[in-house]
Amino acid sequence: MNKGVREEQILETAQAALDQGWNAAKLYFLLGLPTETDEDLEGIVALVQNITALRSKAGRRPQIKASLSSFVPKPHTPFQWAAQNSVEELLRKQALVKRDLRKTGAQVSWNSPQASLLEAAFSRGDRRLSRVIHVAWQKGCVFNAWSEHLDFDKWMEAFNSCELSPDFYAHRERGRDELLPWGHIDTGISADHLWREYGGTPKGRETPDCRSGQCHACGLQDWLPECGQRSSAAAK
Repeated sequence: MNKGVREEQILETAQAALDQGWNAAKLYFLLGLPTETDEDLEGIVALVQNITALRSKAGRRPQIKASLSSFVPKPHTPFQWAAQNSVEELLRKQALVKRDLRKTGAQVSWNSPQASLLEAAFSRGDRRLSRVIHVAWQKGCVFNAWSEHLDFDKWMEAFNSCELSPDFYAHRERGRDELLPWGHIDTGISADHLWREYGGTPKGRETPDCRSGQCHACGLQDWLPECGQRSSAAAK
């Protein structure tokens, strides 16, 4: 499914909602995905412009709220090896999209790239970060999931006192042979399958739903009977 088809479906859905009497929508966008370009950011603005151009049967225009989040690579996903954008790059992308989105009349909200840096570091961190958490707590860092309580400078002090850097965990792309701190946890999906999925990202390759097609040998065939049967059939 190409980008044009997806956008057409979104616009059709938005129009149907307007025609049914809904007059507001909230759209969620992710900045900083691997392979992202400024053209992709312009596409976010273009989509919002196209939605705000719609009109209901009564002539009402939709009220749009756009939320901008930062990509955080997570374990046990194809992007567990990917590098997160730097704080400076995320701020640049936010500024670009916010500036143009406001011209559409949409209300814009966004998260803190500094908070996303911490999230990425702790998502892919190892046991050494337990010391960082303890030191940060001693410095008064509590309820930091709420932006009004986040004290980023204290977290940086905690990292420095432990001679560690969040950049090492968040901004560094991993290699296939690197031992991952969570690699010993078996979720049923094999690392080989996730690596194949990660390799398809630059090409925009999509993996079809195996429930109605070919088994992709993701690892679940060793756990679930129905997957094993599909895998055996594919092998024949």
